[in-house]
Amino acid sequence: MSRFLDNLGPSVTVADLLDGRSLVVLAPHPDDETLGCGALLFDAAAAGVCCSVICVTDGSRSHPKSRTWPPDRLARQRRAELEAAVAVLGVPMHWLGHRDCEVQTDADISDLIPQGSLLLATWEGDPHVDHQSVARFGRRMARPDVALAFYPIWGRFTERTASARTITASEPARLAKRQALACHLSQMTRLIDDDPDGFVMEAWRQEHFLDHPEIIIAP
Repeated sequence: MSRFLDNLGPSVTVADLLDGRSLVVLAPHPDDETLGCGALLFDAAAAGVCCSVICVTDGSRSHPKSRTWPPDRLARQRRAELEAAVAVLGVPMHWLGHRDCEVQTDADISDLIPQGSLLLATWEGDPHVDHQSVARFGRRMARPDVALAFYPIWGRFTERTASARTITASEPARLAKRQALACHLSQMTRLIDDDPDGFVMEAWRQEHFLDHPEIIIAP
């Protein structure tokens, strides 16, 4: 599919990845937390690790031509989808509510990142402005006591390479990830049917995220 997926290092267990740390996932949009880290979040939470998701944007621009789903309604829908998904994964979430494509990388969310955490942000190699902004946001939020790493979403399908490792997931985590992804109806189905150019993730790409291991990239 791409050279990226051909250059992965050995798999790492959740316990070895976290090494006693809590886990914070910075998600550019509602659904990125599940696509990139859903199984990791489930397995970490099941092991008693303190975990959380911080969703940066409201996802309100995915269907810009829809008349029945104007931005405010779509933002509410996407927040509800996120709440349902993280409930399946067993983790709490924080909603920053920045407008789509308007990530405020100078915002201070240090109080949402516990001391000694592993902070995961989307990879700066992802070809999406919000994903790149969240990578910069993560770098800005990193502290001496916080370990920083990245996870690719769209970067999985590019020709870019990076030093990356896959994460070993349990079967219950894989099943929970599938259930959580199904909560994101506005992005994974034709729930919004009056914008033919609106975003809907292709079925084959959804299956890729569900069937392939999650990936962590070292800074």
